[in-house]
Amino acid sequence: MSSQLPPSAPLPLVHPSVLVTGAGGFIGRRLCSLLLEQGAEVHGTVRTSAALPGVIAHTVELSDPTAVLACFDAVRPALVYHLASPVDLSRDPAAFAALRPGILDATHHVAQGCIAHGARLVSTGTCEEYGAQRAPFTESMQAMPVSAYSSLKLAATQWLLTLHRVAGLQATVVRPFLSYGPGQAPGRLIPAAIAAAIAGLPFDITDGRQTRELNFVDDVARGIAAAASPAALGAVLNIGGGPELSVRQLAATIFELADADPALVRPGALPLRPGEVERFYGDHSRARELLGHHPRVGLHQGLRATIDHVRTHGAQ
Repeated sequence: MSSQLPPSAPLPLVHPSVLVTGAGGFIGRRLCSLLLEQGAEVHGTVRTSAALPGVIAHTVELSDPTAVLACFDAVRPALVYHLASPVDLSRDPAAFAALRPGILDATHHVAQGCIAHGARLVSTGTCEEYGAQRAPFTESMQAMPVSAYSSLKLAATQWLLTLHRVAGLQATVVRPFLSYGPGQAPGRLIPAAIAAAIAGLPFDITDGRQTRELNFVDDVARGIAAAASPAALGAVLNIGGGPELSVRQLAATIFELADADPALVRPGALPLRPGEVERFYGDHSRARELLGHHPRVGLHQGLRATIDHVRTHGAQ
């Protein structure tokens, strides 16, 4: 099967001036690429990672309200995608103070900029807000975060919905599910497995029975982009819809597609992490109904494209 990916489909809504926070991130870069393809003038906030060519970059500390407002005054965006966020999935309560400025405070400042300029906002929450509940996770579930990160993300979600109700903020919150693809940080499961497979090295995992929903990054970016549709105003939307696969199956598939020996995958070599969720996947019917969104890149196709990228460019 070829790893060539399908061309991007036209987006349902394009604004002439778009601001993407976290434009240098894994999903942010793909979102910017889609928006540029649609002819939008794309501005992006960056910190340590560079934005794509064609994106007008702004170095902004989003926890600083004065800096955020100055950025909005300069860009005057009609549409804002807020993706920037620190990530820490540990269960350490001490992480709350460190994460709050970059998650809750930054989201509040971005929302205030949108209110001041009448801009449409699509903000990214996280599937981690659902916590260790029985899958599939639906937007109507009561969220049960299990970390400082997911708790702060949930607080940001609730605050945006409050501002939508009482302050006229034109907001939608999306909860992307687990993503993979070219350019993902090497410490994640799929890039780590690919690196081991290409090198012909053993790959240690837990018993590998836990399942995860897997989404190619281009599909996730398309779903986030589409959430600017008026049909999604005021909604919380799961973004994903890829296949559910056990970690053991996933690792074996990666080794097979990379022409490596699947026997190098060693289930049971690592202990399960505390609080490990047995099944983690979402119900994506709301995004299908409101946005017409569904994945377009199959698992083998996406994994082959990712493996080809690592072979060519190395782990990033």
